[in-house]
Amino acid sequence: MKKSHKTLVAVLLAGSLFGFFWMAWSRIAHEPVVRSRLMMGTLIEITAYDRGAEGAITAAFSRMQQIEAAIGRDELSDLNRLAVQAGGPPLTVSEDTWQMLSLAAEYWRKTKGAFDVTVNPLVELWGFGYDGEGNFPEPAAIKAALPKVGSDKLLLFPDKRQIRLAKAGMSLTVGGIAKGYAVEEAARILRKNGVTNAMINAGSSIKVIGDGPGSRGWRVGVENPRSAGKLVGVIVLRSGEAMGTSADNRRFFIKDSHRYSHIIDPRTGWPASEKMVLVTVVTDNAATADIVTKALFLNDLDWSMAFLKQEKIKAVLIDGQGKMHKTPGFQLLRQS
Repeated sequence: MKKSHKTLVAVLLAGSLFGFFWMAWSRIAHEPVVRSRLMMGTLIEITAYDRGAEGAITAAFSRMQQIEAAIGRDELSDLNRLAVQAGGPPLTVSEDTWQMLSLAAEYWRKTKGAFDVTVNPLVELWGFGYDGEGNFPEPAAIKAALPKVGSDKLLLFPDKRQIRLAKAGMSLTVGGIAKGYAVEEAARILRKNGVTNAMINAGSSIKVIGDGPGSRGWRVGVENPRSAGKLVGVIVLRSGEAMGTSADNRRFFIKDSHRYSHIIDPRTGWPASEKMVLVTVVTDNAATADIVTKALFLNDLDWSMAFLKQEKIKAVLIDGQGKMHKTPGFQLLRQS
């Protein structure tokens, strides 16, 4: 098994375990306030150009910690309680868990089942659970796990903010939405506290407020997952935009010359094929961006381009042959 290693190519550290991003900064009138914390499995960095932004940044991190507690590993977290209660009566969950799972259910329908938070039994089976490096399960084990997967068995009761997992043995993973949701909430808290120019950078999930230093937009480079340190291109983010990225070089293993990544197709039980190696999307919501990148990895290119047009989402995709596909009008600067 051979892991890829990230190369830092930034003027400012992108602050993630993914290592996909670097940032080009223009000269500014005063130094930014930059703070980072390790949470949600990555280093999250907040940069603000408003004087006196310390308190707002602290409040934003506190909000993200609150979200992490609701969906973390603790035995009293909502996700653990739902797993224990799977097959039984519904449970009341926190507002954050409710919002995430409601959005997940919506995009399960929109993405033809490609995005599915009930995929966790398969993720664990393939060894890509918490900090897992991956292993190759027996086909019979995959077949046995599939009946425990499917958001048609994730039942939501809005009147009581309750959720039920209909089948025993079900469990959830929100790894494909939680970070984006937390980044979006951090941005809300920053704005609430008067911040007008900032970036929340969680590596695979980024959100910006304002148009950056010099009002030229926030320039974020996307690294080629097959060539560490080399860029696919640079994306300019404008105020309110969010960017999400998924690639197959974060967690994977190679067996018989085939790459098996941590992105599992909940419909088949197998990792994403090698048809796609990178997906980056730009939209107005970090949670949505987080979700969409996973779905685009698992559906075919024609469906993906039609979906992006319908949802009015900008994106760049790189397939297994290294060919780039972009939505119409989507600009990449300094493309390599």
